[in-house]
Amino acid sequence: MFIGHYAPALVVAAQRKSPKLGILFVAAQFVDYLFAIFLLMDVEHMRFLEGATKLVPFDLYDMPLSHSLLGTIIAALFFAVPVYVYHRKMRPAILAGVVVLTHWFIDLLVHGADLSLAGGAPKFGFGLWNAPAYAIVLELVLTGAAFFYYIRATRPPVRHAGHSRVYILAGVMLALQLFNWFGPEDSDVTMFAILMLVVFTGLAFLADWAGRGRRPVPFRRRRFH
Repeated sequence: MFIGHYAPALVVAAQRKSPKLGILFVAAQFVDYLFAIFLLMDVEHMRFLEGATKLVPFDLYDMPLSHSLLGTIIAALFFAVPVYVYHRKMRPAILAGVVVLTHWFIDLLVHGADLSLAGGAPKFGFGLWNAPAYAIVLELVLTGAAFFYYIRATRPPVRHAGHSRVYILAGVMLALQLFNWFGPEDSDVTMFAILMLVVFTGLAFLADWAGRGRRPVPFRRRRFH
């Protein structure tokens, strides 16, 4: 899962007193930020293996820290602390932590049996990457529905300013996802880890720009038709 991880960030950003969208985009991929760093430090490991799954060639055989449920919970708490310090309120910190936590459960849908509870056996994963049509539809529907909700549930800073920035964000994310699925296969784990950090950070800055000044619409005024 790639852009599907951002769906919770978009939904949470439309709630009152939530962190900024850019921060929530970092939260959505915080687990994979850690994974990329651990790859570079040779603490965790993966390899590219043709046929590892039918959709992506990722053999994620060693990631007990970043992608265990316990590790994700710790990461969520770790991420929530600076959010609390900045806002001086518990609600934004809880919302940010929840977004971090969703990463493990969303990965559970598509990964093979490489997600653990506390770093060891047993390992879990529903394996939708081995059913490409279902995995692709799930990712696109999940992300598309979240964007629809975000656009309907927030308003731009200037009345009638439109949603062009959000559409640009969505378009860039779709292009990156299509490249991830159908572009050339990676072979260098180090370069892949660096690319992860660059892409995640770039999307966070783009999300911050797209969400700048947008405010949640009161629930009684939200329309989803």
